[in-house]
Amino acid sequence: MDPKPSAAPTESSAQHVASHYNSRPELGLEKRRESKIIRLRKFNNWVKATLIQRFCRRGFRVLDIGCGKGGDLGKWGMARIGYYVGIDIAAVSIEQAQARYNENRRNKFSAEFHALDCYRNSLQSILPRDFVADIVSMQFCMHYAFATEQTARQMLQNVAQNLRPDGIFIGTTPDANWLVKRLHNSPGLSFGNAIYQVEFENKTDFSLFGHRYRFTLEDAVDDCPEYLVHFPTFERMAAEYGLQLIFQKPFHEYYQSLLGNQDAVNTLYSMGVVTDDGATMSRDEWEAAGLYLAFAFRKIQR
Repeated sequence: MDPKPSAAPTESSAQHVASHYNSRPELGLEKRRESKIIRLRKFNNWVKATLIQRFCRRGFRVLDIGCGKGGDLGKWGMARIGYYVGIDIAAVSIEQAQARYNENRRNKFSAEFHALDCYRNSLQSILPRDFVADIVSMQFCMHYAFATEQTARQMLQNVAQNLRPDGIFIGTTPDANWLVKRLHNSPGLSFGNAIYQVEFENKTDFSLFGHRYRFTLEDAVDDCPEYLVHFPTFERMAAEYGLQLIFQKPFHEYYQSLLGNQDAVNTLYSMGVVTDDGATMSRDEWEAAGLYLAFAFRKIQR
């Protein structure tokens, strides 16, 4: 990538994203099992679960930015957290997350949910008084913050302001290097397979912020605008807010790195990514998993 400054896009992109996720129906367990990307979903959940297992401790206070419909509530429950705050730009998703929490009587942690664009607004007005998170999570949503430098900085400010010293910021996001490499190897502006499609607007004028592409994923994302996250820029900006990179790995490498960890391997089976009879992701699903990377930062003492 040869990143360059870019003009700021309008707020309509954020509104489009909110409308997209507000309009997506809650499929239910049976429908999800019939999905063409069921193993990919399970693999993505495995990545998130192992991140939580690695960095979360009993009694932790969690700030989940971009919590969606609350799909990770069970993972946080397994980690025996103490308090949870979930925030998402899509109000309908927040209602569904609240309902999911209310319906699970086994929850041992307290929780609250808020609808807010965390990339254009401070969280101070909605967070509980004196709330400071031990861990901040941002799963499959941080790339929307890179629409502009201002929204990326607001995102980082919200993370750093509400995270205790030595606290952890974990997340998953599309891997810009992988996307750009695939683009350059494609004859046109788009590439993909039977379950996903990526379409760029150009393949030469890359910018630090606001470099938009459109993404479609079967049963999950319908032609939604997304933005490249130039990771060196993300790391440099995060350091300005006292966030120090611990690790960053593309999903394929992340998977390989945990094959020697018996707990992580056991979780692959318990979550159904791999079954005892050898069933696992299709070739198309494995390729789609390569779109993403996982990361973790620690807030350093100042």
